[in-house]
Amino acid sequence: MSTNEFQVVAAPSSQALISQAAPAELVSAEVVDDVQAIRIFIAGYKHKSSHTTRAYEKECYRFLLWLRLKRGAGHAHLPAVGIDDMNVYMDFVREPRPFNEEFLKANGWDHQPFRNALSKTSIALCITVLHRLFTAMREMRGPGGQPYCTYNPVKLLHEGLASRSNQDDEVEQALTEIEWGAVQEVIEGLPQGTEREKKHYHRARWIMQLLYRAFLRREEAANLKMGNFIASPQGWSLRFVGKGDKWSTIIVTSKLMDELKVYRTSLGLPALPSPGESRPAIMAVTGVDKGVTGQAIYLICKEIFGWAADLIEGSDNAAAARLRQSSPHWMRHTGVSHSMEMGVDPRYVQAQARHSSLNITARYDHKKRQAWRDAFNAADNSKK
Repeated sequence: MSTNEFQVVAAPSSQALISQAAPAELVSAEVVDDVQAIRIFIAGYKHKSSHTTRAYEKECYRFLLWLRLKRGAGHAHLPAVGIDDMNVYMDFVREPRPFNEEFLKANGWDHQPFRNALSKTSIALCITVLHRLFTAMREMRGPGGQPYCTYNPVKLLHEGLASRSNQDDEVEQALTEIEWGAVQEVIEGLPQGTEREKKHYHRARWIMQLLYRAFLRREEAANLKMGNFIASPQGWSLRFVGKGDKWSTIIVTSKLMDELKVYRTSLGLPALPSPGESRPAIMAVTGVDKGVTGQAIYLICKEIFGWAADLIEGSDNAAAARLRQSSPHWMRHTGVSHSMEMGVDPRYVQAQARHSSLNITARYDHKKRQAWRDAFNAADNSKK
């Protein structure tokens, strides 16, 4: 998107949005159009992480773009959105269609806002952000002093989402032992003939091990510093800012520390990090003490997952298809699921994964489902 105002001309980038957004006190001033309302809403999150700001901005502006496609050019579509609109939009994000290039250009977009159907997780984020947007707009004053939006059309969708999140559903986005083995085999098969190739190999290995063994999200990993690894008489811990901009402290296993030593040694660094070391925990292959972005981690993981799918395609097509769908977040799910399957106390897994409740952690335990399947297979085989 360009950095001009999102009217019929353009949509602001994240940085432009933050710099141009009205200050918080404008919530009580007159809000005249959708763009101003969104800017005020996003400005309320300026103290959150840049990842959160970008995610919220993206959800708001591509919904507004869809509204303009549906209703034509205009500056105040949001106050008229109803439940039917939201249901149609949910159908759209599950099976999105490309926007006309001229329409995109006229609205300031230089790329398609939806490249693929949204996953369940992405749809949940979309509902959450739009619910918060419409809730905030009820506190904004429009012309005549009335609320800019008098109704939240996302409320029921959001309540349904909260209800579903409490269900005891098993988490499926975790690699099996075969799939995880294929990923590791691909990494160990990466070329290491040149210094640059060695850097790529060691970085790929470290990223996967870090996500898998520390249950990290990709943005958490991208923002991590070497100094976040803290030594104590009891062993190593990792203290960092996680989801919701909250500080968290988790256990670092001896295996993960071994992987860190391998990675640091490959960079010509001392095997162990020093207290307060500001060097990024994941280094770019170019530059001095330069880190990577969450997007770079995403692309590296997707490439490896694709190669792993190629490796086992033919022998296990279902696993290959799952690998092609995988993202870095699957490594967090995989680490949690494997820990549960290996019998780690769920309370410890909950603390390590930073889950809000044991009910969430329990969804990662696949042993119950397998025992269920085994019992019925045994019974079925005994039937005449």
